[in-house]
Order: sequence, then C-alpha cells, then structure tokens
Amino acid sequence: MRTRVLVLVALAALALAGCGNHNLVVKVDVLSYLDAEQRSARVDTLPPGDLPLPIALLPDLTINLISGLDNATDVRTATLSLGGLVSAGNGSGSGRLRLYLSDEATPPLTTSPVMDVPVTFSAASPTTVASEVTCPPEVAQLFTHQRMRLAMVIDSVVVAAPGAGGLSLTLQRLDATVIAGRKSL
Repeated sequence: MRTRVLVLVALAALALAGCGNHNLVVKVDVLSYLDAEQRSARVDTLPPGDLPLPIALLPDLTINLISGLDNATDVRTATLSLGGLVSAGNGSGSGRLRLYLSDEATPPLTTSPVMDVPVTFSAASPTTVASEVTCPPEVAQLFTHQRMRLAMVIDSVVVAAPGAGGLSLTLQRLDATVIAGRKSL
C-alpha cells in the first residue's frame, strides 16, 4: 500500500511539472512481488554430459504490479538487476541462466530472454550470480502494466561431475529501475 501511495504522489508531481523533459524514476523490487517459495528452485538430479533441453527453475509465474502507470506514463528505459546463488548438492557443471518476461497474454518462454547469464556450479561452494541489463523497449513497457509473467530456466547445461544432490537457485535480488515521462497527448 505504501508503494502505491508513493507512486501516485510521484505521478501527481509528474503531471504538475509543466513543460520540459521531466522524468519519473521508479525502482520496482520485482522479487518482493514473488512469494517466498517462488524465490528459489531445485532440480533433484542432473545426469552427466550435455543436457539437450532447458531445465525450468521458475515456471511461468504471474506477477501483479501496480496498476495505473500505463495511462499516465511512457517508459523511456528500464534496467533490470539480478542477484542470487546457484549451487550443486554434489558434482559440478555450467550453463546459462535465462530470465524471460512477457505480458499477461503471452507465455514468457515464447519470447526472447531478457537476461542470459553464464553460470558455473559446484558442490564446493555456491556461485554468486549478478547481472544487469538495459531492457528492450517492449520489455520496459511491461512495467507499466498491472500484470506480467516471468520464467527462469537454466539452459546449455554441461554436467562435468554428476551427483545426486542436483542443482539449486536462490534469488536474492530482482530489481527494475524504470525511467518514464509524461504521456504525449
């Protein structure tokens, strides 16, 4: 509720700002819109060798954002930041962590990944994953909608030393910094 009030105050300030190139900067803590059980994923076993198909870590999730931004603002740019830990119970390997975002009518895995981050994993210690990317315009616009969809997979997996412990992902940060301006009439 507090976030909604802040956004509405910011929108009001934007509307009253007059002429010029005034920007509204909103930081969206996307992770806070996910339930605790949606912030981590586990794959129980990984067979040795190259795995031909992506492994779904976070399935197709619907995220309910703040409504009303699409009517008042044009998004100029959005930057997405990701942080987390990837680890293996036993064994080791590598792959590519891919994050997909889409509007509520489109399955996210039918779109291009917004993030494509190389990762290595081992039982010895968790690997920190950190990445930041400027979103393409069609993805940046998603942050003005009331709902969007998210999916995360690990792809291009090569398991060097298999183990029964599998693979786990824990998201620690998923933020979007959205820069918007007043809609042109």
